[in-house]
Amino acid sequence: AVRGKPCRRKLTQKSLLSAAVWGWSLPVQVVDLRWGIRSDSSGDHKACEIFLHEIKSCQRISAGPAFIALLGNRYGHRSLPRLIPEKLFEVLLSKLSKNPEGIKQINEWFLKDNNAVPPTYLLQPITTHFPHYMLQLLRSAATDAEAAGDITAEQKQHFFTSVTVQEFEQGLWTDSSKPSALLFVREIPRQRVRDGPKRLAKYMDLTADGLLDKDVQGLLAALKSRLYTTRQEILNLHCVELSKGSIDPKRKEHAQYLDSVCEQFVLQMKANRVAEEVVRHATMSIELCRGLYGREGLLGKLCCSMWESTNVHHSPLVVHGDAGMGKTALMCKLAQEMRSVLEAGAGVVIRLLSDRHPHRPDIDHVLRSVCFQICLSCGLALPSPLTANTHLELLRFFGNVLTEVSQQGNTVLIILDALDQLSDQHHAHKLHWMPADLPPNVHLVVSMDTNSEAFANMRLKLKSLGSFFEVERLSRDEGKQMMESYLLASQRTLTPEQSNAALQSFEQTGSPLHLTLILSAAKRWTSFTLLTAIHLGPNTQEMMSQLFLMLEEKHGKELVGGALGYIILAREGLLEAELRDIMSLDDDVICEVYRYSLPPSPSLIRLPPLLWARLRRDLEDQLEERWTGGVAAIAFNNRHLCEAVSSRYLTSQRRGRSLRILAEYFLGRWSGKLKPVALPRLSLLLSDRKVPPQPLWFAPGLANVRKLQELPYHLLHAGLWDELRQEVIGEMWTGEINVIQDLDQCAQYMDCTETRLIRDTLVLIKPSLDFLDGHMETFLFYTELLARLCSLATPFPSVIGQLCSQCEERLLLCPEPILIPKCSFLQQPGGILPVVTSSGVLCVDVCVEAGLLVAGSDDGMVAAWSLADQRLVHSLLGHTGQSVVVSAAHCFSLAADGSLRRWSLVDGQQLLCIQEAVPVDSTPSSVDLHLSEQLICVYTKTQVLPITTTTTTTTTVNTTDIKVIWSVITGALLDTLCGSNSPVTSVVLYHGFVLSASTAAASIHLWNLKYDTRHKPAVHIPSGFLNLLLDLPAGSLSERLAVSAEVCCLEVAQHKRLLLCGLTSGTVLMYPLAMPQETLCIPPPESLSRVLCLAVCSQEKHVAVAYEDSVCLFEITTRDSFPTVEGPLEGFSLSLLHAPLSSMALLSDRRLLYGTSCGEVKLHNFCDGGSSDLEPHRSRVTCVTVSHRGTHALVGSEDAVHRLWSLSPLVLDHTMEYKVTGFFFQGVLSAAFSDSDQVVFTGSQDRTVQVWDVATGNLLYVQYVYSPVVRMVTFRNGFMAVSQQGSVIREVFRCPDRISPDYNPLKNVKAHYRVTSREKTDQAGQQGPGSHLQDYNPAQFNLNLTSMFRAKPSSTCLLL
Repeated sequence: AVRGKPCRRKLTQKSLLSAAVWGWSLPVQVVDLRWGIRSDSSGDHKACEIFLHEIKSCQRISAGPAFIALLGNRYGHRSLPRLIPEKLFEVLLSKLSKNPEGIKQINEWFLKDNNAVPPTYLLQPITTHFPHYMLQLLRSAATDAEAAGDITAEQKQHFFTSVTVQEFEQGLWTDSSKPSALLFVREIPRQRVRDGPKRLAKYMDLTADGLLDKDVQGLLAALKSRLYTTRQEILNLHCVELSKGSIDPKRKEHAQYLDSVCEQFVLQMKANRVAEEVVRHATMSIELCRGLYGREGLLGKLCCSMWESTNVHHSPLVVHGDAGMGKTALMCKLAQEMRSVLEAGAGVVIRLLSDRHPHRPDIDHVLRSVCFQICLSCGLALPSPLTANTHLELLRFFGNVLTEVSQQGNTVLIILDALDQLSDQHHAHKLHWMPADLPPNVHLVVSMDTNSEAFANMRLKLKSLGSFFEVERLSRDEGKQMMESYLLASQRTLTPEQSNAALQSFEQTGSPLHLTLILSAAKRWTSFTLLTAIHLGPNTQEMMSQLFLMLEEKHGKELVGGALGYIILAREGLLEAELRDIMSLDDDVICEVYRYSLPPSPSLIRLPPLLWARLRRDLEDQLEERWTGGVAAIAFNNRHLCEAVSSRYLTSQRRGRSLRILAEYFLGRWSGKLKPVALPRLSLLLSDRKVPPQPLWFAPGLANVRKLQELPYHLLHAGLWDELRQEVIGEMWTGEINVIQDLDQCAQYMDCTETRLIRDTLVLIKPSLDFLDGHMETFLFYTELLARLCSLATPFPSVIGQLCSQCEERLLLCPEPILIPKCSFLQQPGGILPVVTSSGVLCVDVCVEAGLLVAGSDDGMVAAWSLADQRLVHSLLGHTGQSVVVSAAHCFSLAADGSLRRWSLVDGQQLLCIQEAVPVDSTPSSVDLHLSEQLICVYTKTQVLPITTTTTTTTTVNTTDIKVIWSVITGALLDTLCGSNSPVTSVVLYHGFVLSASTAAASIHLWNLKYDTRHKPAVHIPSGFLNLLLDLPAGSLSERLAVSAEVCCLEVAQHKRLLLCGLTSGTVLMYPLAMPQETLCIPPPESLSRVLCLAVCSQEKHVAVAYEDSVCLFEITTRDSFPTVEGPLEGFSLSLLHAPLSSMALLSDRRLLYGTSCGEVKLHNFCDGGSSDLEPHRSRVTCVTVSHRGTHALVGSEDAVHRLWSLSPLVLDHTMEYKVTGFFFQGVLSAAFSDSDQVVFTGSQDRTVQVWDVATGNLLYVQYVYSPVVRMVTFRNGFMAVSQQGSVIREVFRCPDRISPDYNPLKNVKAHYRVTSREKTDQAGQQGPGSHLQDYNPAQFNLNLTSMFRAKPSSTCLLL
């Protein structure tokens, strides 16, 4: 039930986007219960039935919330019931015996339908004015009948209830097992006197004479009371006053209300996405419980073990056994039993990890899902997107959640079935992620195959045999009990001989899976089926073979092998329509089908649907419907069947052919085309297979999800490299997480440099994708891709060049303002590979023999990484102070808390802890650790502490963020490695790699010394250089110029080719760029004050120099074709109380606009000595910039306020405030007007570049560039800038002639901005889209916290 057009329209738009926002890959269909219906009271009265039918349909097919209710202050239309049962109708007529006219009218409108069972009175269609008084008659009769006891209160209420209430009844209360719902209620806090009933007609129920209907208001109050009482868990209550009797989205408070509703909707849809997975696993476990027999003893042991260890620390419990022994059913039954054993309110989390076979889940997905369920059930804070999608942070969060649940006194049972089915990502089978010691009230039970790698690692991890429980074979009696129950449910039975034969076969294995396969065949036996016709395999594999043989004899080997093989090969299962299409493309299947008969039409050849339907019926016990991507796909319900099908049918040759057919189908290669086939008894035919097209996008914003899921996977495994490069890599599918994983595999299988580079690019982008929960806005993704790959387009034109061209073409088609990168300024692929830790790295060490890197961070964590694949092996938690020394060979760690610890690299457990081994708060420079064969020696500044066994060394080098490699033999400089972006404090050489770390960065860099030099930037400006100049015609580093003191500031006269350099000594050096050795000098003032700022006017005739105590104006002239400086021409002194100048700009008419460190802004006229005070800022002025024509000036400060001044006359045009959540440092650092002066670019401390419209002050675009921009200059339609990390940024700004009124410049960042303009002084200010100060959410800001970037400087950088 959706009421209120603004709210309904906005919520509809938000719901269509929500799946993309959270990365669900789900098609969202909004069924608006009012759209398309003429009115509630017109026509044939079926509107209410249509509404209820749509709600039932949504409940049946929805993967998530199926009903979203928005209730305001209207109770809703109350209509006549269309159907009244015969007995009820006669009772009502009897109560109207004193009103013959009323009886006549009712008999006229209601006619008896004797075809209905039981007979029913049917309301006739009404085409004229509806007789409302008839409803009053029926209500009066119903009231009298209920008072007399002739009908129930529920029957009476049927005549009083509104259509909205009936919808609520169906959507919220009818069946609690249906998918969940969302409920939003709006209250009007008070009704003002001038807002009479007529003005509130759209939002409240009125009587026929226009007065407020008090009876209906009472019914509405009762409905809301019921909602508050029974559906509190899904209730979202909002209070908002109406404006002129309506909701106006243009009003600030109303816009906030609509945005709040939408934000709550998206967040709760996400929570319900978790609930969907919970319900799916819970439902499966209930079904599997029914097939469990004879495990009472084992269940009792497990329950008893958990009960005894509830109040103490304990280890996980392990259930193991051979394949097919019923471990999954046992785990499901355990979950069911423990719900009754554990205390009320205890949470039970169960995950069946083999439920999506043959797909193997990764451990991050499992832990993320478990954490979400525990947090939601226990009322804990959910993990942030960054935490949920970062493996190391997720492990830490998982451990913290278990501890917090225990401390709160809550009880949680986590059951993970089939751990051996986890993918190998993050070495999941080595079980480093699993805690070996669980806190009280937290239980973990896992299951696995006894012959699996996971079980072998579990035996090493858990020392106590009491934690292991084996699932043994079933006895004959237990098998008989299982057989009788199965046959009863199937409404079948067996003769004694048949029953005995089945049990004898089962006794050979005692396997529940074996018995299930026997019974699947046995239920088709008739009472006269002879024992000689029964073929029972002695084990599970033989029974599967018998099943396949039966299917082949009945349906044909090619048809069976093709159908089963395609189901196995599909990544997420196949839709039945897809399977029929794919088998229609398989010539071997088609030839077998038409071996003895010709197709109906030689020009159209497909698989007859009946053939698949027959096969599907015979496989009903082996197949299941699996919802994926919002659609129902078919897949095998048992992983052992998958393995058997793969072994029998998918030979190497057939697998390759089938994968190619699957790839061709999802490519759409044969859609609308004729495919040749050679049928028996016919020559070669060209026939249409009638398969659908496969566009990447069905419509703008509506992706072909099935193609995204399946095509890259099949192209990769079919070895179709050219198609993979062209269709996947070249078409920029990489915004999808699945495609990123596919490209990761491509890099392993394909010997292609460009593919590896793109894969590395995606690895660099993935933290941003993870932070945004798997989805990045399309044009933002193109921008980031181009900013990383642009410089590689020329050396690698075939794929990367094509990809960059496509990115640029699509960015040029963007209908909104956008910045288009023209050089690579973000970290490029092919260079450093960051190995991320949780905080600053204080110490590193490498064990060459084991290939391990051990790092200690300033939060006390010690991390062990595998250098072979840069994967985290262990997170060693125990230190409470900074890790100051680590030793990789034997994994010792020494921390600032004074403790020395030794760790096991097998299971990550602590083996030894010596408290007070060194003084507390020791630093890396004051402590060293050496190991000999017998002793551990800890060296401090004052003492040597010998403790116990063996030795290794670590070499550390303190330098800048540029590393140098020297030849040991010749002493020659071999290489420089740029891109750390932070001071390097540790360096280790390991084979052909260099490892570097910094105490200022949460990462370790692994540098490959054997790299392609084409990937390396030509020049990198060291980070922290705040005084930089950009000169458009210049190339790379051209000159190193000596100075006599520290440089304070730099400025350039572009046209006169002069470089000005201010020194701390007060001297200003001027270098003619044509002859840099011919240096000019402006001597320091008598006070020898340091130079604070330099400013050159646009015509380059004058230069202003700001000292600590004065400001002077000099003239730049030419004498004998050589530049000279005359002056000072004018100047003014600064008092001792005057704050130092922090930024200034010189106008061509000798006016100086400057700001101070205290926020003062002044305009001084050198001509007449006059000075004007401008509106001050609240903090240090950081930027003063004048437009090219001298008409405007922008003043920015650390208070994040920009003021745009008109200089002729001097008046404030706009005040622009812009802030981003999550950053301590705010404010603009640099700015530059475009050549046309129509827009101004600003670079901020929050690492963003903003584009502002000079005429209106509106914010046009925001781009996150990962580092503060410290200097900017503009060219024709863009700008160049230098970041604090040393990256050179060059971008073009493109703005369409007309911008949509719905455009939100903050859609890619979570920030707020406000613009107050001179023309709108009567208003409080103009609020930008999404700019509400109290509503922003830092979780939606686009961050990449690896913070490690390299950049290739453009040809326009000159550095002093």
